[in-house]
Amino acid sequence: MTPKILIIDDDAVLRAIAMAKLAEEGFVVIEAEDSATGIQLVLDESPDLVLLDVVLPDTDGYQICQYLRSLPSAQHLPIIMLTGLDDTASIVQAYDHGATDFFSKPINWKLLSYRIRYILRASRTVEQLAHSETALANAQRLAHLGSWEWWPATNTTHRSDEYYRIYGMHRDSLASSMFAVLPQVHAEDQERVKTVLEAAMTKGQAYQHEFRILAPQTGLRVVHEQARIFRAEDGKVSYIEGITQDITELVDAQQRIRNLAYYDNLTGLANRQLFRELLLHELQRAQRQDKQCALLFIDLDRFKRINDTLGHDVGDMVLQIIGNRINTCIRSGDIAALHQSSSGKNEQVARLGGDEFTVVLTDIGQPEDAAQAARRILDSIALPIQIGTQEVIVSASIGIALGPRDGYDVESLLKNADLAMYSVKDKGRNNFHFFDHTMNETVLNKFALENDLRKAIEQNQLELYFQPKINPMTGVIVGAEVLLRWKHPHRGMISPVVFIPVAEESGFIIELGVWVLNRACEINRDWQNRGMPSVPLAINLSAANFRHPDLLPGIRKTLADLQLHPDFLVIELTEGVLMNDVEESIATLQALKDMGIYLSVDDFGTGYSSLNYLKRFPLDELKIDRSFVKDIITDTNDAAITAAIIGLAQNLKLSVVAEGVETTEQADFLLRRGCNTMQGFLFAKPMPQKEFEDLLLAGMDMGDMQAIFMVEC
Repeated sequence: MTPKILIIDDDAVLRAIAMAKLAEEGFVVIEAEDSATGIQLVLDESPDLVLLDVVLPDTDGYQICQYLRSLPSAQHLPIIMLTGLDDTASIVQAYDHGATDFFSKPINWKLLSYRIRYILRASRTVEQLAHSETALANAQRLAHLGSWEWWPATNTTHRSDEYYRIYGMHRDSLASSMFAVLPQVHAEDQERVKTVLEAAMTKGQAYQHEFRILAPQTGLRVVHEQARIFRAEDGKVSYIEGITQDITELVDAQQRIRNLAYYDNLTGLANRQLFRELLLHELQRAQRQDKQCALLFIDLDRFKRINDTLGHDVGDMVLQIIGNRINTCIRSGDIAALHQSSSGKNEQVARLGGDEFTVVLTDIGQPEDAAQAARRILDSIALPIQIGTQEVIVSASIGIALGPRDGYDVESLLKNADLAMYSVKDKGRNNFHFFDHTMNETVLNKFALENDLRKAIEQNQLELYFQPKINPMTGVIVGAEVLLRWKHPHRGMISPVVFIPVAEESGFIIELGVWVLNRACEINRDWQNRGMPSVPLAINLSAANFRHPDLLPGIRKTLADLQLHPDFLVIELTEGVLMNDVEESIATLQALKDMGIYLSVDDFGTGYSSLNYLKRFPLDELKIDRSFVKDIITDTNDAAITAAIIGLAQNLKLSVVAEGVETTEQADFLLRRGCNTMQGFLFAKPMPQKEFEDLLLAGMDMGDMQAIFMVEC
């Protein structure tokens, strides 16, 4: 683009010559005979350079130059003063008023054109440098990344603006020395940081490390700092440059991810995954060092009655209190070394799920050490629990297995501790037993339950319950989750928590899963044949069913035989099932998707799925686990996680369903964040088929449901 030159001079002859000469040199020239016209042309035409005469009729050029410099658009505009004066005072005055250069009259036009080209090139370089510096500053601010240079010989430092922002300080409040930041460093990290800086300055040791700082405005922060060394020809350190990055959000996110992956959301104890890793580590160490460890398997006695009579909220509070009591027993004991995470959590105590807890004791000298721990735990659990006006008394059964004596691997040791625990329950509960190899009664019990379960299908002891999925804005039932119930002829109603694990262990879960899926489809077909309203029914598939080779052909046959449209079938899978074999999961999901079946991830947020894999799964829906929904009004972490899951679903173009909605406050919170499908006791409890059919036929709105389902279903 041709450079545009503005000449401001009251001499018409000089302006005419300038226009001709500079045009010959390839410039576009515009002119002004006075200061007012010149200023207006600067604003309107945005020239690349100004030739400004010092002597003008209305004012002097120095004042015009100074005024132009006050304009935002002309702060960096090159200005060459034209003067017939060549004394030093005039030159100094020109520069003092903001001139870029000066040129003496009479004018050598060839020389002036070269001077103009040089100044324009320099101006472009300065402009590009300014843009680069601005871009770098913006990038550093976005990345929370500060840069610095340190000259050890003089112990002086240059720091970027973002560096000061990270420390929450102003330039004039921080001394030049690199050691000046030490008072801002967390007391526990100060000595280490000082040692690293001294080694860099005196020995030329490059470094990278993380430490905590206490910023005046933002409080405790975590920073990552790294530096590289430059040496002089004599080998001495001449210069050090480095970066300091605020990684607090990253550290917090990593801790949250670790908590989700390794800790139980309800109690804060280690979860099953972390428990298994710790137990495997301790078993391997015990075998290497010829030592002994112990596994305590703790199951609360008749805990289901608490949930059934007092409600799940009370049950959850009891679990939290019991978990804390067990944790305190181990922390206060001297029977074993404590395993603690970086967050200070005791990882020896875990909640496996439901009302099951485990304790791993390391380096025990004799079995009596484990017995002492069990007694202490039983005594602590037995203390009355006061929840509001309700006093709750809980007991527990504890099975103890010693490793490696009772098992060389996690599965066998856990199984044997479980057998020992069931032995306690068979003999009256509220006690502990060590595993011994004569314990067959528990195994026989399981076999009996398994045999009864196999007969349950033939003898019509199984039935499906339905929990509606509601659009709370309209009160419309948009679907239902299918839940399996077993009405045993002698034992009464048996919870899925009891018989599903037996089915999984025996492999009968596959036949059970097929029965549930087929029966749900048959019921839906029957509704349509009778002209009833029909909604999609969601089936929870076990891992075994999902991996079974007959899954896809079986579903195709069922839908074809019943002439049931796939829109009326929803398959729900947990994160754990999907992540077991990602590539196989993707292939199976895609095959189901190609059939037209709606796919949902159940209990989302309680597993360990990778977001990278999640976006590859051809899913339709995420279901927020009730453990997050339960405390969204009072727990900011649960609220944040729930909102994040809803946002994630929306970004991935997935529907989202909230489970366990029990209060209008929870429903309002979820609605405000964009969750438009819910299920839970606020709307309806799981109900038998006939009651659900009546509900469909009645076409009740949400208000009706709330009134009716206050009654136990």
